Amino acid sequence: MMPLTFPTTLKTFIAYQEQLINRPLTETEREVTAAWLPIINEAEPESVQAVDELIAQHSSDEWITRFLTAVKAWMEVAIE
Repeated sequence: MMPLTFPTTLKTFIAYQEQLINRPLTETEREVTAAWLPIINEAEPESVQAVDELIAQHSSDEWITRFLTAVKAWMEVAIE
């Protein structure tokens, strides 16, 4: 697996994601990734807390909760 450091480019992040899931991202997944990557790249502890709040607000929707949990994990990696 290729190394990933933050901040990263959209092209690099998409390639890394595709490598992780072993398939190309769909167009919708690419659009969502493009929207969230700037937030991940600029992550700070306060922004992770904001995502925790979003997770709590959407706890009844499993897909949104899983997605936001993944975003939070990437934000934590970017902060390190």
